[in-house]
Amino acid sequence: MLDFPLRPVEEGLAKVLVPAEEVRAPKKAPVFYNPVMALNRDIAVLALRAFCKRSRKTVRACEPLCGCGIRGIRFALEVPDVGEVVMGDLNPRAISLTNENVRRNNVADKVRIFLSDANALMTSFSAPGERFDYIDIDPFGSPSPFLDSAVRSVKNSGLLAITATDMAPLCGIYVAACMRKYGSVPIRVGYAKELALRILVGALVRVAASHEMGARPVLCHATDHYARAYCIIRRGAGRASESVRELGYVAHCPRCYEREVLPGLLWSGDWACPSCGARRLVAGPLWIGRLIDKAFCEYMASELGEMNWIGRRTRKLLSLMMEEAGGPPTYYPLARLCDELQLPTPPVRAVIEALRERGWWASRTHLDPQGVRTDAPAKAVIEALRSLR
Repeated sequence: MLDFPLRPVEEGLAKVLVPAEEVRAPKKAPVFYNPVMALNRDIAVLALRAFCKRSRKTVRACEPLCGCGIRGIRFALEVPDVGEVVMGDLNPRAISLTNENVRRNNVADKVRIFLSDANALMTSFSAPGERFDYIDIDPFGSPSPFLDSAVRSVKNSGLLAITATDMAPLCGIYVAACMRKYGSVPIRVGYAKELALRILVGALVRVAASHEMGARPVLCHATDHYARAYCIIRRGAGRASESVRELGYVAHCPRCYEREVLPGLLWSGDWACPSCGARRLVAGPLWIGRLIDKAFCEYMASELGEMNWIGRRTRKLLSLMMEEAGGPPTYYPLARLCDELQLPTPPVRAVIEALRERGWWASRTHLDPQGVRTDAPAKAVIEALRSLR
């Protein structure tokens, strides 16, 4: 079935063959492969190693949309505590190429490959005793069609990783599409990437809750053209209720830039801004709890010493996520805010120090190189900006 030109690629410890010609429309490629997602796969390897280290056991992983197989092969090569990787794809060419790449990397003893629809594959492993410790959903577009099968096929206290590449709906450009796929209303604001993550996690929480399961994110990032979330899935009605209580809304004032986080599945807030009276924009329902577990990130960072093949960009991203872990929801995009206020944009570090001197919590954020995450109200942020002119 390898009836198309190929080229060799090295990523991490894997050496694989991928389609030689890059196709602008990925769905038209003979086998899907995206070199831009190398960072995504680096983080996935680190996260799975951290999960194994924390759970202290050998795990079974599943990648039901494997493409050329590079992600699953990296798991088999780079995560010592992975005992088995189950991979699948509905494209016969992808299965042929994955089989060849598995052979080239000498991991056939750890890998099982299925020609199968992703949902059908996960459902076939959804019975007790058959479920996976880790499932990685990395589709072209929205992961929504796969969430139900995924939560039913992951073990209690297992880790589910999901990617969404449809950032235009999640960031408020296509509101109706976001409502259809994620059951949430997005808004177009300077921190829309964070709201995209919160909408994604919120959708997963609601699907998991329908099966009496709770979902708790341990690592979420929005990088390049996608949003990515790693969530621990725990069974039980109590766990489901705990997660649902972390759903709510973010209300944003377009006039004075104040934002408010309100808990609850039903909007019960005031549409008028309490600071200036302007009509607010409201996003939700979405996840309003923490997106990053610092302890989990520390497990990931502890693995870096043994992984000299992990690049500088991945290390920097992890460092930024650890810095903002534990911070409040939303951040301030300084470049956009200063442009609207007709102020020069000061260095991010100067703004952080100015806010800390005034007694506020503040940090950088991986979501925006000129963004500041802080618990300070918009008024205090604007005062700090004006003091730095």
